[in-house]
Order: sequence, then structure tokens, then C-alpha cells
Amino acid sequence: MRTVFFVILIQLACCFAQQSEDYAAHILEHVRPQASEKIQEQAALEVIARIIPQQQAQQFRVKVDSSMARNSFNLLKDEDASETSVVQITASSGVAATKAFYHYLRYWCRALVAWEGSQLNLPTILPPVNVTVQAPSSIIYYQNVCTWSYSFTWWSWLQWRRHIDWMALQGITLSLAPFQEDLWTQVYLEHNLTRTQIDDHLSGPGFFAWQRMGNIRGWGGPLTAAFSQFARTLQVRVVGEMRRLGMALALPAFAGHLPVQFRTLYPNASFANVSVWNNFPPQYASPLFLEPTEPLFAEIGSRFLHLAISTYGTDHVYFSDPFNEVDPALPSGKYLSSVSEAIYSTMAQVDPDAVWLLQGWMFVKNPFWSERAIRSFLSAVPLGRMLVLDLQSEQYPQYVRTASYAGQPFIWCMLSNFGGTLGMFGSVGKVFRGIRETRDNTSYTLLGTGITPEGINQNYALYEFALEMGWNVELDSTEQWFSEYAVARYGNGSDERAQQAWNIFRRTVYGFEGFELMRGKYTFNRRPSSKIRPWVWYDVPTFNQGLELLLCFAEETPCNELCQYDLVDATRQCLQHTADALYLTLMESFKKRDLQTFRLHSSLFLQLLSDLDVLLRTNEHFLLGPWLESAKTLGETTLEQRKYEYNARIQITLWGPQGQIVDYANKQWAGMVQDFFLARWRVFLDELDQALVSNGTINDLKIRDKIFRTVELPFVSERKHYATQPTGDTIRTARTLFERWTKGVPTLKALPSSPGKRRLEKQQRRNKWNK
Repeated sequence: MRTVFFVILIQLACCFAQQSEDYAAHILEHVRPQASEKIQEQAALEVIARIIPQQQAQQFRVKVDSSMARNSFNLLKDEDASETSVVQITASSGVAATKAFYHYLRYWCRALVAWEGSQLNLPTILPPVNVTVQAPSSIIYYQNVCTWSYSFTWWSWLQWRRHIDWMALQGITLSLAPFQEDLWTQVYLEHNLTRTQIDDHLSGPGFFAWQRMGNIRGWGGPLTAAFSQFARTLQVRVVGEMRRLGMALALPAFAGHLPVQFRTLYPNASFANVSVWNNFPPQYASPLFLEPTEPLFAEIGSRFLHLAISTYGTDHVYFSDPFNEVDPALPSGKYLSSVSEAIYSTMAQVDPDAVWLLQGWMFVKNPFWSERAIRSFLSAVPLGRMLVLDLQSEQYPQYVRTASYAGQPFIWCMLSNFGGTLGMFGSVGKVFRGIRETRDNTSYTLLGTGITPEGINQNYALYEFALEMGWNVELDSTEQWFSEYAVARYGNGSDERAQQAWNIFRRTVYGFEGFELMRGKYTFNRRPSSKIRPWVWYDVPTFNQGLELLLCFAEETPCNELCQYDLVDATRQCLQHTADALYLTLMESFKKRDLQTFRLHSSLFLQLLSDLDVLLRTNEHFLLGPWLESAKTLGETTLEQRKYEYNARIQITLWGPQGQIVDYANKQWAGMVQDFFLARWRVFLDELDQALVSNGTINDLKIRDKIFRTVELPFVSERKHYATQPTGDTIRTARTLFERWTKGVPTLKALPSSPGKRRLEKQQRRNKWNK
């Protein structure tokens, strides 16, 4: 019966999809740019002037014509080769205009703007162009609710403005407003909470995302009034700048999570106990969940949304995630329908044009969410009034099993990264096929595409590729795209070695086809243990060939800032793999009780980590110092500075007070490798050495406790200053370490291939047999 019902639901979704173009246009009326055409034109011209020199910027003209098809633009420059002829951009919005400008830079001028730098060596005479583009996506989306905490926490206005410029160049049309704690403080005070009680609830800046989603409370806090005011002022500027460009901002809405004191203040209201998340201790765990059907829910939710709109304006999109990694109180369809309906109704009462933006992560691999539960929750909101982010479509797409989210429109998103960890990883083929196939299937209610990384500042090519898929319907070759990307990134179109290197990376580290969760936990940056099982999903010798090509290219041609960044990243990846293999080798010698061989490989392992720290020091983007210093900069008092530094240190190490999510957001940064990762492994390997000498055994739990007491806890509390400027020669260091660790080490134990890959191959064989 359940299967039959879902077949009917899929058929209804198909009918909806056939009308999706008109329907999408209807619901998107609520999120069209609010700024005038003139304001958007001016904002786009300002972005152009910030990206390229004034003399070149003056060769661009921008006209915004809102009567054009959504997300479309035209680029025109006559064949006239004079230096005075201009590039005319005509676009449907300011965002479309800046995307047009970047489209011209990338494909006509072979230039690139990335998170970690730019290559803007434009030709003296700008080339002629005549092209019209209309994006196949109605929405191009960006951000994960966790990105605030893993990447944006300590940003100033200047950093935000640079990032907004990048967002505009990528044609991003919808994103999230970063802050809300100022609003909650006001709402809580109005509902009779004291400042002390509010301090007990609101987390520190490094952990906002999880406090907002009801996972934790108060951890890393209390939040100071100075930071709340700073965030409020910053958000006004961020929201204002994005709207000037024609972007839409989703504002936060009430999801039901409240401070525990509300149970005493409102004894007649019905509160559900939230399950303890990741074993957090009582003082930091289990905020309350107010039943959305309670009158108090509508009261608090309405007040909060009124405050948000009056403070920050509105584009009629509101995000609310009531059950992110938290299960509802009851599994009944009636209950789930009432919850969903009540949350949406609270939005609609304040704003009749409200659209609820929901992260679909709650459905991923969670047995609570049966087909019936999903259907009940989603269908309680009028069709088109909920917009779902299919948060990790490249790995765990949910639109298939949910019958295209019961007919609600959704956005195909690439997540790719958890915790902002470093490590070259991606699924280019999955992204390429997934977006194209979903877009071509009329049974799906696809409305747009986007990226939802938990943290940014790694694997930049993957994110630009995924965003380009949202704009460029003619993108039909990943090999060609990556070749052009290499040319634009380094500015040396005549040298094929860079293009070959990037296509090797595309086929190896960026060619993941398995189903393993990638958390950035390789061997050396994990808490040491005798039970680590490293694996690799790509052919390492082939990857190393790509690194060799990139090294030769860098040594023989001008190596710009992006080239140097890539050398550090790819060499770091190479050393990371060598560390994995060294670990397997030294553990094998330990099991064989071969002290001499163990000591040889143990010494090599520690030397490799020391070498890695030297490599990372050569580039500013791989330093621990900037992360810590930017946190301290936001503190007005010594106490605040120490609090924010503690937030910054513990987030990337223990995460929780006793290492509840240890290493989840770790970073391969100079300073952290030397004083945290290397220090932990030295303790572990010393214990193994003593066990061999005494013919004894080891106890992983006892060693872990010693590491916690002697390395991890001291690191998160200390005040050591780390460099904020790079030192050393990147190219020379990368070459030296590449030679040393790929050709100068004893034979190492090979890493096993991905268990996810083996499962995939087995499934493919079964599918072939069934056919």
C-alpha cells in the first residue's frame, strides 16, 4: 500500500514538474531584486572597479533590464580593436551583470578570481564578444548553516565585502543572513529571562550554528553584548550590499528551540525534551523544544520575525531547521504535519508571501524519517511555499526517495566538505552527471543548483565548477573545463603541463565515486590509535605525476600566488598519503615486535610531520596564526580576547569540553601540525616504543587519556602566538619534500583502496548481470 501511494505521489510530482516553469516564476516573484535597476547597475560597476584596475574598469558599461528573462545577460563588444571601445553588459539584475563580467574574464580574457587569490593579467585590448546566456537555474544558492561558524566567525566588513564580490561574480542569487543573536536577546528579555539566563543559553561565536539548531546551549559562551552589537552592525552592511546587487537573503525564523528556563516561566506550555547531542554534558546540552502547536510558539515566532524584518528588511525567504540532527518527539504523521504547518503558519502570519527554506539534511540516513513521516511533514506546507536544500546531492541525494520532496521545489546542492577540513577531495563526475540528469528529468521539481560546504577555503576548483553548472547549460566536458580552469588560474596558456596536472587531479583526487563520508580525518591529523584504517580512493602514482608536472611548470615559468597555493596543497596531499603508508608500515613492525624497524619508521613519521609544518609555513593560507589573531581582534577586553581565542582553538581540536567531536574541524595549518598533531603522535609512538622494549602491550584508551591531558587540553588553553606571515620558498621546499618523500624513503606498506569503491564496483557488477 505504501509503495502504491508513493507511485501516485511521484505521478503527482510529475504533473507538478510539467508546470514547474510557470510555477517557479510564480513563487520566485517573492525573491526578485528589490533594489532599483540604477542601484543594481551602480553596485555592479563598483564590483568591477574593485576587481580590476580603474583604467580597465572604465571599459565596461552595465545596464540592468529587469524585463529580461531571470538570470540572463548579454555581452557585446564590437570587432573594433581600439582601446576606447567598451564591453556592454546588459543583464536581468546586478548579480547577472557581475556574472556576465566574470564570464567575460574567464572565457575571453583567461582570468580567474578565487577565495585564495586572483589571476587578472588581462590583454591590453579587450577582445570582442557577442554572447547571450540564460541560466538553466532559477536560483543559484550558496551557504550551509555551519559555514558561519567554520569559516565566517571572525570576519570583518572588509573580508565580507571581498566575499560578497566573489558571490556576485559567481552569480549567486540566494544566500543566508549570518547573524541572529541580537534578535534573540531582545526576544528573551521581553519574555522575562534575565541576562544571566540568556548568557547560560547563547553559545560563543565559534558554535553559533549548533546552538541555533538546538544541538547545544551555552558552549563557548557567554556571548558578550559587544559582540552582539558588532554582529548587528556588520549584518546591516552585509545584507545591504548583497541586496544592492540584486541578491536575495534568507532570514532566520523560529524553529522551536528555547532556553531551559522557559519551562519554569511558562509551566502550562508543552515542551519536548531534546535528546543529548554527541554526549555533551548537561550544562551544555538539551535546550527545550517548544511544540509548534502551542500558542506560545506563534507568539515567540511572530515577535522574532517582526524584529528580523524591521531590523534587516526581507526578501520573503526564511530558514528554519527544527530537526537538524535532532529527532521529533513523535513519529506519527498527524504530529509531524501539525509541526510543519505550525512553523509555516507562524511565518505566513507575519509575511503572507513567506517561503520556508529547509535543509534536507534531516532526512539523510535517519531511520526516523519513514516515507510516511517525510510525506506528512512536507505536504503540510502549501506547494511552493517550502524550498528544500538537497544538501549533499553529490553523495546522498534525497529527492529520489522523497518523491521530489512531495512536490515541493528543491535545490541540487554540492556539500563536498565537512568542518572546513583540508585535503584534496571531490566528486566532479557525480556533480556533472547529477545536475544534468536531474535537470533533464521532468519528474523532479528542481528549481536551482548551489553549493553548501560546511567550511570554505579548500578545493576551490570544485566549488566554481558546481556553480558554473548552475549558469552554463553548454558545459558538456569536465576535461575541457579543467583545462580552461588551469589556463585562467595561472595565466600561461601556452604551457600544457598545468592543464595536464589539473586533469590528472580531476581523474584522481577529484574523481571520487564511492559512498564513504569524508571528514578530513587522514592518519596524521587524527587522534593517534592502533586501530586507524587509512584508505585511498585514487591511484597515488598517477596523482604524483600531476604534482611533478605542476612542480616543473612552477620551476620554469612565473608561478603566481595561485600556483604557489596549489603547490603547497598538492604537496601536502602527497605527504599526507605518505604519512598514511608510514603509519601502516610502523604498526606492522610493532605487531611483529621488530623494534629496529619500528624505530626507523616511527622516526620517519615524526620527521614527515615536521617537514609538513615547514611546507605549510611558506603560504599565508596554511597558517594557524591568522585564524587565532582574527578571533582575538574582535575582543574589546583581555577576557573577551581569551574567550574568542579559546573558541577558535577548541573548535578545530576537541570541539567539545571533553573532545566530544574531536578532530572534526581540524586544519592542516603550520603551527597546528607542529604543536598539536606532531605532539600527539610523539606521545603515542613513545608509548609503543616502551611497550616493545619491555615486551609489554598497549592500551589505546590509556594512551588517549594521556594525550588528552598532556597535549590536547594544554593546546586549547594556551596563549602561544603563531606567525601570520609566511616564511620560506614554496617552490624549493615543495620540490625538496616531494623528492625526499616519494623517492627517498624505504618501501612502505600500500594503502587499501576505498571500501566505498569496492561496494560500488560490486553493485555495478550486479547491475550488469541483472541487465
